[in-house]
Amino acid sequence: MENFKWLNTSILITVLGTITPLSAIAEDIESVKAKCGMCHGPDGNSPNSSIPSIAGMTKEFFAHTMDAYQNNGRPSDLMKPYVHYLSQEDISQLAEFYAKQTFKPVKQEYDPARAKKGEALHNKYCEKCHENAGKITENNFGFLAGQWMPYLRQSIQDYLDKKRRVNPMMITKLEKLQQEAGKDGLDDVLHYYASLQ
Repeated sequence: MENFKWLNTSILITVLGTITPLSAIAEDIESVKAKCGMCHGPDGNSPNSSIPSIAGMTKEFFAHTMDAYQNNGRPSDLMKPYVHYLSQEDISQLAEFYAKQTFKPVKQEYDPARAKKGEALHNKYCEKCHENAGKITENNFGFLAGQWMPYLRQSIQDYLDKKRRVNPMMITKLEKLQQEAGKDGLDDVLHYYASLQ
C-alpha cells in the first residue's frame, strides 16, 4: 500500500511537471494580444486605413471571424500567419478582451454630398441588418459607422467577388444597390459611414 501511494505521488508530480504554469499561459496570451495590436492597435482601434478596428466587437462575431480566417472563409495573406496557430482558448480570450474595449470612430475625410446620398442607400438596402447605420453590434456584425473607408471598400469588393463567406442575402442587397446606383453608389454608402464620427 505504501508503495502504491508513492507510485501515485510520483505520477502526479510527473504529470504536473508537464503542465504549463498559468503564469506562462497569461504571458502567451499577452504576447498574442501584442501581435494583434501591431496592426489593429493596442486596444483594437486600428491606426491603419486598410485594417479594421475590432474594439467592441461581440465575442460571437470575433469567434465567427476567426473561424472564417482559419477555414478559408476570408482571404487575407496578412492574417494567415497569425490566425492559423490560434487555439480555441486563445480565440475565446481574445474575443473577451476585444469585446470589453471601446470602439472609437475614425476621424477621416469624406464628401458630405456623397454621404447624404449614401444615407438614403443605406436606409434602403442595409439598415435592416446593420441597425443605426452599423453602430449596433449586438446582432453580431462588425461596426460600419466610423470604420475605415478603405477597409470597408475592400471588404465589399471581396463580398461581390465571392471571396468571403457571407449570408447570401447580403450579396443580393449589394448587387441590387450596385444595379441601382453603380459603384459610385456603393462608395456613397462608405462616405456616409465615414461621416459618422
